Amino acid sequence: MSILLRKVKIIDSKSPYNGFVKDVLINNDQIVQIDDYIEASARKVIEEDGLCVSPGWFEMHANFCDPGNEHKEDIDSGSSAAVFGGFTAVALSPETEPVIQTKNDIEYLYKKSESQPINIYPLGASTTNLKGKELTELYDMHQAGAIGFYNGKMAIQNPNIQKLVLLYTRTFQAPVMIFPNETELSDQGQMNEGELSTSLALKGIPNLSEEISINRDLYVAEYAESPVHFACISTAGSVKLIRDAKERGVSVTCSVNLYNLVLTDEVLSTYDTRYKVMPPIRNETDRSALIYGIKDGTIDAISIDHIPQDIEVKKCEFENAAFGMRGLETAFGIYGKYLSKDINLEKWVDLISHNPREILDAPRISLNEGNIAELSLFKLKPNWTLNEEKIKLRSKNNPFAHEELTGKPFGIINKGVFYSA
Repeated sequence: MSILLRKVKIIDSKSPYNGFVKDVLINNDQIVQIDDYIEASARKVIEEDGLCVSPGWFEMHANFCDPGNEHKEDIDSGSSAAVFGGFTAVALSPETEPVIQTKNDIEYLYKKSESQPINIYPLGASTTNLKGKELTELYDMHQAGAIGFYNGKMAIQNPNIQKLVLLYTRTFQAPVMIFPNETELSDQGQMNEGELSTSLALKGIPNLSEEISINRDLYVAEYAESPVHFACISTAGSVKLIRDAKERGVSVTCSVNLYNLVLTDEVLSTYDTRYKVMPPIRNETDRSALIYGIKDGTIDAISIDHIPQDIEVKKCEFENAAFGMRGLETAFGIYGKYLSKDINLEKWVDLISHNPREILDAPRISLNEGNIAELSLFKLKPNWTLNEEKIKLRSKNNPFAHEELTGKPFGIINKGVFYSA
């Protein structure tokens, strides 16, 4: 299928056309021409005022709940949410029932994703059943196409097991993601530890539980001489630890969840369980440090941490509510409303597209002639509110769903097809 984009602004730090308004001609799944004006007939012509194009956005760890909890989300509904949010690729967390931990599990997800508009990359569990006791079939999963290894939110507590994961995956250069959490410190915690948690009579999750885990695993990674990625960092202390490690030459990267960049724990003052997440939403000091960490290059990527939950496990007593919020469908509108003054558009694309691909060693893409056409299309101006019924979300745990947001995805181009958002 041929697609012609007319007068689109290119946002791509790795393209010579970055910042320019150009025509872009796509044939099948390849960019064949970029020029000021392209005189060509195409099966589909897209010309919209204020339309921007960038390399396709990549979510580093989402849960589409398949297998096991398809009533919350499945591959079809998760892919639809990703397209609506402007994402062309998603790495799937292994936190399903059963856990994604064998070659057959990886092949199952690839088979189910063949007909989807987005590219889906499974992450394999680092340890059996995410228990942190013994290694999974790491090499077999790698051979089957696992894009990396992640123990999900079940942080490995035994440093020797973490060391073995890093040593073993180093032999075939597979990325390892770590969620930093010392469970002896965070056990039964409900929200960020601080004055608010005390006033609400909720057990707090201290910054220390994250920072002591990062400190330990930085030393483990240095010992193993293996690169490591810390997912979902949330505290000022974590930023400092990783900044210092990078300065002394440790091969470390990190990402932050979008909600930790725009919210503070004050949103929990009414016990709203939609904001109960892990890591918890921290205070303004931490939020500001995370923004600064993006600006100085300490933080390498932004993730959405899309975790659908059904009403039964969210609309209940706070202590009994499940952790997690969904967010693929509103990510760019949240950026436009809350972050665009601190993080420019080119940096956003680096953080949500280029850098995640480099960290997980996914196929690199950029807007250059001859390259694969995996593109996100979006507009900066419109204010809009999510219509949950329109995109038929199975779970409704997105606290931004009824908020007016700024900037909206227009669609994606992937696998030679344009899909409207």
